[in-house]
Amino acid sequence: MSDSIHQTIDVGFPEGETLLLRIRVGGCRLRVRPGGGDRWVTGTYHDPTGTLPCRVVEDGRTLEITQGLNITSWTGVFGGVPTLELTLGTARPYRLVLEGGASESTLDLGGLPLTDLEVRQGAGKYEIDFSAPNPVVMDELDIDGGAFGLELRNLANANFREMEVDGGASAYTFDFGGNLIRPAEVKLSTGVSTVTIAIPSSTAAKVEAETMLGTIDVGDGFTKREGAFWTAAAVAGGKPVLTIKANVALGALRLRQTTPTQALPTGNVG
Repeated sequence: MSDSIHQTIDVGFPEGETLLLRIRVGGCRLRVRPGGGDRWVTGTYHDPTGTLPCRVVEDGRTLEITQGLNITSWTGVFGGVPTLELTLGTARPYRLVLEGGASESTLDLGGLPLTDLEVRQGAGKYEIDFSAPNPVVMDELDIDGGAFGLELRNLANANFREMEVDGGASAYTFDFGGNLIRPAEVKLSTGVSTVTIAIPSSTAAKVEAETMLGTIDVGDGFTKREGAFWTAAAVAGGKPVLTIKANVALGALRLRQTTPTQALPTGNVG
């Protein structure tokens, strides 16, 4: 058996604007949390198999943290699963790109000054929480995935202008909890999927829902108006407005209302 790999990561913020952080992992457990201070990224990488080293490449205003994407090298539970744990800084705004293979990722991006967020995932599972508001405007939140599970929480705290999701066959949960401080538009398109959209009762939102051969399950608290499902806050003329256009080709689309302090239960909602 190969010797295990243990690496320490410590990178400060570079000079200049328009910074980009790209994290690319294959067979791996990825854990990300917000930090502070003048360090951009700190953390550790551990691979008990000794076959998938982590590379940290600084190129001007771009930082790439990568791990082998060939999951045939992943020996599974008997050899051990590589783990990448990172703490991201808040001193400067930056763009974040996440690319994964058969990874299991848990990220708290609360309070990070993200100007854009891209998620590219082939398989595995992603759980992303915006536990605190983004202090800068996120121009776009873009998600493109295959057969992977995705759960996003407190999306209003992401402070995005536009959000686009292009998904395949899996289960998706979009919880728009948090504080919506600007108008935001969401375009969501999936294949054979179960999609749950949860919106706080205090958020003015309009959801245009379409499905080809699937079902639409609308919970309490929504009013059908002008071809869309409106929250009570939207009916009352509240602003800003969250506009969602959701298209699920096959499967189920479920709309749920939550209270402002209520978290959507993990897993399927009845």
